[in-house]
Amino acid sequence: MPAGETILVVDDEKVIRDGCSRILAPEGYRVVTAIHGQEALEVMAREAVNVLLCDLKMPVMGALEVLEAVGAQYRDVPVIIITGHGTVESAVECMRKGAYEFITKPFRADHLILMVERALEKQTLQRQARQFQEERARHLYDLTMEQSRIRTMVNFMADGVLVTNRDLEVVLHNPALVRLLQLPPHLADLGALSHYVKDEALFRALEELAAKGGAETEAISQELCIGKTHLRALSAPVYGPDREVLGTVTVFHDVTHFKERDEMKSNFVRLVSHELRAPLAAIQQQHSVILDGLAGGLTDKQRELLGRGREKIQGLLDLINDLLDVARIESGHAVQQQVPLQLEAILAGTVRLMRAKAQVQGIALKLQLPPELPMVLADVRAMEEVFTNLINNAINYSPDGGEVTVSAVSHGDYLEVNVSDTGIGIEPEEIPKIFEQFYRVKHPKTRHVIGSGLGLPIVKGIVEAHRGSVTVESVPDRGSTFKVVLPTIADQSDT
Repeated sequence: MPAGETILVVDDEKVIRDGCSRILAPEGYRVVTAIHGQEALEVMAREAVNVLLCDLKMPVMGALEVLEAVGAQYRDVPVIIITGHGTVESAVECMRKGAYEFITKPFRADHLILMVERALEKQTLQRQARQFQEERARHLYDLTMEQSRIRTMVNFMADGVLVTNRDLEVVLHNPALVRLLQLPPHLADLGALSHYVKDEALFRALEELAAKGGAETEAISQELCIGKTHLRALSAPVYGPDREVLGTVTVFHDVTHFKERDEMKSNFVRLVSHELRAPLAAIQQQHSVILDGLAGGLTDKQRELLGRGREKIQGLLDLINDLLDVARIESGHAVQQQVPLQLEAILAGTVRLMRAKAQVQGIALKLQLPPELPMVLADVRAMEEVFTNLINNAINYSPDGGEVTVSAVSHGDYLEVNVSDTGIGIEPEEIPKIFEQFYRVKHPKTRHVIGSGLGLPIVKGIVEAHRGSVTVESVPDRGSTFKVVLPTIADQSDT
């Protein structure tokens, strides 16, 4: 049933007006009437009308004039012409002026109802079509504005942007990319990736992303050098709604300044450390000569003061050595020469070297190794430094009467070495920080421990340079276990 749509019947004959009302009102329509066109326009100005039934010939204003006025002001209202004097010429003229239908008197009730229903359907469809058109136009406008904003942002980014489709055709790039990759200034907006990217590794990475994609959070980070410019390229796949790979996007960031700054810092550390180490070593040697009595006798107080001075000098030398190690790690020279190595000798030698210090502090230093360990590919000096640091830390952070155990176990493709102690342990919130440079665990029982906070960062850098990892498990007041994992030679066939 209609939802109370308003039908306006315009006819100078009362019988027609009343007849239309008797036919349409029972169908649920609200019927209003007018005796000529001028009165009909006045009614439409006061209230909303859904369909107009209009006689062709009327005094004051006929249907043709009504059609012109309705077409100009009420384009959504369909007009059905009703007349007893219908001709082909009249019908054509009415249709030309916008009439929806033309019916002649006398008309059947069911025919009139059908015409009204069809007119209302047309009105609904017209409104829906107009809404769709308006929404489409609004969406197109929003899309155009969004594209314009994105292109403006991309064009003014300092980082280079390169977007490809799944066929590795470049569909978007910005001026920064042209500058960073040193490309021709008027490169086409659409072109093969090979015209833009000359780095083979990056090209293969983008091919793989376009072919297979990856996790939504997955990105490939690479560094490339173009002339004197160092770039970091971060690439990721672009997905559609159905998780199909649509292409790739790569952002190029200029890291030349950071590379130069790191190199300057490393050079400065090496220069200062070298200039400091030689005179400090000479002063330490002179202290040793005096303490050994080669320059004459000493009082107990003099010997005590000189001994403290020598300890401080040794601390400075250790700090300088640590700074040099950090500089080497950051410059990528943590590993000098990797050779097939069995760690039994390294671990046994380090334990033997550290046993005297452990005994002074009343700590039991134990070595527990299986009969045979698999070989690893490693730098001898670097491995000695790793386990010297870990065992020294375990001794320093264990109370008198504690225990430090060095053990190892083979897992086939990797070797695990554990350095465990029964010391003060590490609070859970401090564990993520202990591998940061210059960070030291604060504890009342370790105030006497002298250190730079560089030992564990050096350990981490060396182990990772050997394609390994170092982790720690600790319980406060019960002790800690540092676990070093290194790949065995059998697992390094691609090295």
